[in-house]
Formats: sequence, structure tokens, C-alpha cells
Amino acid sequence: MTSAAMSTKGAPVTQPSQQAPRYPRPDRIPQHGRSPHPALTRPGDQRGAALIVSLLLLAIVMLLATAGWQMGSQEERMVGQQRDRAIAFEAAEATLRDAERDLLGTCANGVTPGACTPRPTLINGETGFGAAGVENTCSNDGLCLGSTAERPDFSSEMPILVLTGAAGAVGLPVLYGTFTRPPGDREIKGPGGANLWRPRYVIESLCYAGGGQGMTGSFVASCPSPIYRITAIARGVRATDEASEVILQSFFSLGN
Repeated sequence: MTSAAMSTKGAPVTQPSQQAPRYPRPDRIPQHGRSPHPALTRPGDQRGAALIVSLLLLAIVMLLATAGWQMGSQEERMVGQQRDRAIAFEAAEATLRDAERDLLGTCANGVTPGACTPRPTLINGETGFGAAGVENTCSNDGLCLGSTAERPDFSSEMPILVLTGAAGAVGLPVLYGTFTRPPGDREIKGPGGANLWRPRYVIESLCYAGGGQGMTGSFVASCPSPIYRITAIARGVRATDEASEVILQSFFSLGN
């Protein structure tokens, strides 16, 4: 008979079995706060997330670079247009002075008398103004006659229409230097010595009466002593760019 222990009623007593201690699996132990889920710890997924972040950063950098380039280009265009208008403004002022010399019948400053070719008939009164004396027209050598129904007509746009070659405008402007400079010196130079778009002008008669008391406000059939309104137009280096176009006006009297 074995030495197994027996209960008081004769039934055998079962001894508790001794099991090995349970330890958590190494792949389920969270490390450094990382998720214990094995699907989030695979190296391939980590590389995919880094790629997405890198692409987002690259896109942001590209957007910032594009915005900076556009702003720089816009500023460069604005500076170029301002410079072009400044050049055109100076050319238009020079053209006004050229028209005054035309009215006086003299050569430009620095040009030897006789080297230029003034008008065959010097400007006097309103003789030769308008196309055959027709109102609101200019002659083919830039002498304009406004409306005689309201004199002086300061609001008339007729000279500007002739200068810009608008449809329906009658007459032609005078190119810079035509009557005041020798043939080989009738251009205005821009930066670097390049020729600018050749400026031009028209001379409009505005009747003046009253012995120096002011402009007349009614029709005057004969206007022996008018004052003249000069309208000049010039462009900058970019001759085809109308944004650089400058139009200036001045008044001039021969004092006769």
C-alpha cells in the first residue's frame, strides 16, 4: 500500500500541482510609452509616416518659394514701370521745349543757327491752323484749331486724339526735332544710348483778347494775338507699353 494521504472518509487527497510562473511576452511589453499594438511598431509603417511628413514639408517650402518669387517679380515690374514713366516724363518735357522753339522759329539750344530747318512760314496768329481752317482739326504739320463756338475750349480732347492716332482724328503731329534740329540729331536717347520712341506734339490756338485781361468766353472771328496750348506725348524705353506713356501740356504766348 502506497503512502498517499487519505481523507478521513477514505478518499484520496489531491495535492495542488506546481505550475511555472507566467511572464508577459516580450512583444507585448510597452516600451518608452509606445503603443503595445504590434501593427504600429513595424519598421515599414514608420518609414511611410516619415515620407508623408517630408512631402508635406516640401510642399509648404515650395509654396513659400513660389509666393516669394511672385512678389519679387511684381515689385520688379513696378520699379521698371516707374523708371520708364520717369524717362517718358523727361522726354515729354523736352518735347514741350522743342515746340516752344518751333513757335519762335529758332533752332534748339546748342544747335548752330542755320543747321535746323524752321517752318517755311513762321507761326503768326491762327494762320495755317486746322485742316484748311476747319474747326476741331489739325493740319498735317501739327497746328490745331478748336471749336470757335466756345473759346477758349480748354476741355477739348482733339489734340490728344490726333497725338494718339485715334479713329476719326484729322491731322498729324510734329515729331521731335523736325523744325529745330538737324536731320541726324532728332532722337531722344534713353539709358545706354538707345533711341526712345520719338516724341511728338501739336500746337493748338486758344484765342486771347482783352489786352491781357484774360481769355475770351465767346466767339471771336479774328484772333490776331492768340496764346497757344502745346500738347506733347512721349513713351519710355518700352515703346509698345502704353502704361509708360506720358502726356504733358503747356501754354505759350508770342507776345505780339
